[in-house]
Amino acid sequence: ADNTIVVFTSDNGTTHLKLEVDYDFFNSVDKLRGLKGSLYEGGIRVPLIIHWPGETPAGKVSSQPTANVDFYPTLLKAIGIAPDKKQTLDGVSMLNTWRDPEAAPKRAAMYWHYPLEKPHFLGGRSGGAIRSGSWKLIEFFDTNKVELFHLDSDPSEKTNLAAQRPNKRHELHKQLIKWRKSIGATKDAPKR
Repeated sequence: ADNTIVVFTSDNGTTHLKLEVDYDFFNSVDKLRGLKGSLYEGGIRVPLIIHWPGETPAGKVSSQPTANVDFYPTLLKAIGIAPDKKQTLDGVSMLNTWRDPEAAPKRAAMYWHYPLEKPHFLGGRSGGAIRSGSWKLIEFFDTNKVELFHLDSDPSEKTNLAAQRPNKRHELHKQLIKWRKSIGATKDAPKR
């Protein structure tokens, strides 16, 4: 118990409109737009609790974004193992953030890629997303429509700023397309 890292998390948002758990994080989920299968915050924002005695501060909350692909590089760094140089890491180490909840991770952006053959049964659509700082852009592959949100001022993603902020929309969309090309991803649904 004194030297074990315990990680509690999930892989996607809720499938229910309202959760019946009385914790501040969970109660805030029902205020977010979207469900499991959606690229809106309600579909991708999940709980993350790290318990590591003597290494992570107890009872602290961090607002720094992270993704499950960050666990591998973080855990490698935590136990002092260098990743294989031939291996491409999708995530970044969050070790500094685990130790100091205010420390921002060293990454320019986070990306999601979710090509679907048909809409998800809970309403998710084929698309991709990028988050850079407080800005998030979602591109829907079925219509090529993009939506732009400022998550600090609009965590529920109610106000699409794509028309009001064309420069930011273009900048993030260009980054998302460049990232997709760099990993060889397409808008096509996976072949079965």
